[in-house]
Amino acid sequence: MTGWNKKTSLWLGRVLGICMVFGMFAYAGGRAAAQDAAAKPWVAPAEARTVKNPVPPTPENIAAGQSLFTDNCELCHGPKGMGDGPGAAAIKVKPANFTDAKLMALETDGSLFWKMSNGRGPMPIWKDSLTETERWQLVDYIRKLGKDAKK
Repeated sequence: MTGWNKKTSLWLGRVLGICMVFGMFAYAGGRAAAQDAAAKPWVAPAEARTVKNPVPPTPENIAAGQSLFTDNCELCHGPKGMGDGPGAAAIKVKPANFTDAKLMALETDGSLFWKMSNGRGPMPIWKDSLTETERWQLVDYIRKLGKDAKK
């Protein structure tokens, strides 16, 4: 099959995983509750919003964040962070568009870190599979996506 590689397999596996999770919610009667929760604004707690990023946005940290984004986030958020990845069509709650200046102005580094750490709805909980440093590197890269979109 042309174009089938490790990245394609990884994406397909994650899409299927998301579908399976939502299938389990529906089976357990939790689908309506999950949709209700996902429909509400997603705001990080005040104490999370004030947390500062301890990982400086050096070229090395941004490159590490880009690699993590490609492997873990691009499926739903898209290659440029616009919320238009191939997995986005399979979920009702649209992924965040990290190039939306108004949206990103409302998010602190701490709130981005908290959201990716704890997940909600189709957004996975990354604190169980990515280190704290890796999640902060993702915050650095997400901020770069917003800056790149302004150019």
